Amino acid sequence: MTSFGDAERERQARFRDTSPTISEQGRSPTDNGGQRHDYMLALDHEDENLCPRLRSKDGARKFLAERRIKWWFQKNYDTAGSNGPTRNMASSQIMCINFLLPLASIPGALAAAVRAIDDDVACVVDIHHEGRVSPVEFEWIGVPNSLEGTTTRGQYTTSVDAFVIADAGAGRRAYLMEWKYVEAESRKDYGADSASGKADIRRRIYSPLYSAAISSFNGKVPMNLMLYGNFYQLMRNRLLADRMVEGQELGVTDAKLVVVVPEGNSSYREGSVPFSLSERCCGARTVEEVMRATLKDPDRTFASVSPSLLLESVEREGGASVQDWSAYMRERYGM
Repeated sequence: MTSFGDAERERQARFRDTSPTISEQGRSPTDNGGQRHDYMLALDHEDENLCPRLRSKDGARKFLAERRIKWWFQKNYDTAGSNGPTRNMASSQIMCINFLLPLASIPGALAAAVRAIDDDVACVVDIHHEGRVSPVEFEWIGVPNSLEGTTTRGQYTTSVDAFVIADAGAGRRAYLMEWKYVEAESRKDYGADSASGKADIRRRIYSPLYSAAISSFNGKVPMNLMLYGNFYQLMRNRLLADRMVEGQELGVTDAKLVVVVPEGNSSYREGSVPFSLSERCCGARTVEEVMRATLKDPDRTFASVSPSLLLESVEREGGASVQDWSAYMRERYGM
């Protein structure tokens, strides 16, 4: 049986070979890695991995460069030191940017996407940070730095793939989005590598935050069990959201961690739950069920949604203004 990840890589290969948005040169890699993986673009054609409207000199490259954000890099396949888009067409970072960044220039489009998560969203507000203004940010680490004290966005630190602030309810609600595409379950135990000392460092950084009064976690699960697989990332992202609310960063009074993952990606949604977590969470079998079981107020602090639902909401409200973008997303990602 073909896995979701393999099926989506095959989809990207078909898109590469048939879409008019990809050049003949872009779909014809000459290196060994590109020829072995037909969802890879040719070297020096990485920008064709972006939605066409993001390829200009004022597009995605400039947006990330101005913020000193690291692009996702695939060792052995991408060009070292290029700091540009990967040529891997199944990249979740590319999917996230292709989805959200074009909407930033279409009035009301980002708000429509967020309303698929919470229907009380009135509008999305601009994020003012370091002299720049945008209604969406990527690889967000918080203000003024990450949980680990670093300032580099997108590499070796706690960051969320995308960040939006909305006027909702009685205040400003932050949406910290973790975007997944073909990612599968992870079995890595980040609390077990004691020989290097990294596990102890992790416990020292995150334990006080996990057990603090402001923490969204209810204590049902010891933090050590959350240092496992994909939950390690989600735990840190939720702790980042808690710090944001406590400090009212950028005027935020509430924050929700949102996992955006395709409905068909059961390997991530259901395959990531170890027995130790499931047992503590009354038999929870999915990532969403475990996260909700560990939180004091899950409805307020966590959501899991498919990109298809976000797209449908944007189409419903945006009409003709989003037609070109939605056609590209549907053709490329099958949404």
